[in-house]
Amino acid sequence: MDSKERELEQREKALEEREKKLEKRGKKLGFFSQAVKDKKESWYDRVNVSVKTMDKVIGVITLLLIIVVVLIVLEATGVFKL
Repeated sequence: MDSKERELEQREKALEEREKKLEKRGKKLGFFSQAVKDKKESWYDRVNVSVKTMDKVIGVITLLLIIVVVLIVLEATGVFKL
């Protein structure tokens, strides 16, 4: 029983250290970064998918938007014609 108690104490200390690191990282975020984080979390709450999947979807949409903007610029300069 004594070894289990030690193991639990070690886990508890490790968890407290992680929480402290997360608090420090949260404090380092500026107002704008915190607002972006809050907005992303509100999106995650509305959609029943994992954070990793949502990040991938946002990444793909951003990439497609960049491609569209590049095509618009190329067509406007006359380099690329549709």
